[in-house]
Amino acid sequence: MATALSAGNSELSEAAKATIEQSTDPEVFYLNLKYNIKDMDLYETADIPNSFEKLSNVFLKTLAKLFLKIKGSQTINIDPIELELPDMNLDFDVVKSVRVKRVYLEYNKDFDASVNNKASFTFLGNITMNRVGKNKSLLVSYKKINNNCNYKCIDFSIDDGNVFDLLKNNSESIILKPALSIVSIPKVTELRLDGQIELQIGLKLPF
Repeated sequence: MATALSAGNSELSEAAKATIEQSTDPEVFYLNLKYNIKDMDLYETADIPNSFEKLSNVFLKTLAKLFLKIKGSQTINIDPIELELPDMNLDFDVVKSVRVKRVYLEYNKDFDASVNNKASFTFLGNITMNRVGKNKSLLVSYKKINNNCNYKCIDFSIDDGNVFDLLKNNSESIILKPALSIVSIPKVTELRLDGQIELQIGLKLPF
């Protein structure tokens, strides 16, 4: 764990929980990081010292901003959006992989209670988000038929969560092309969300 915290350049905040897991390579272990944002302010630039938490924070907020563009019943092809990668200052002699394992958004429960539990993602059909550029892989997706939380949340499927090469090559951003299908106008238009993201970071033991 000391190696993991050193690789992230700081102690983890109270918003993050971490576990250690051995990989198939005896010299490499995985840091499984679960990071939470409560009642996220989409435009706040948080001062987060831990590098892995910085990546988690910007990833969640970029996905949440998608819903600000929803205006009515249609399929919406949104202009490409930029997921700005933070300067993580990683030691790649230690950090060997970075993979997004889960992205989860839900309505803030206190907010939902304040609108008589009417906040719901039933207005959404499906979501796809592809990378733009040489690697045009599908990054995340959501299918309404798979929703199992009474439409209070969106649990994205991760199709290609590997962001290691982008970080290693000092990429400044990931350009994403989102498409959403909307089946109705949302009953509650205010966006008050909580979020959770899980990362798996491969770290080589320093001995």
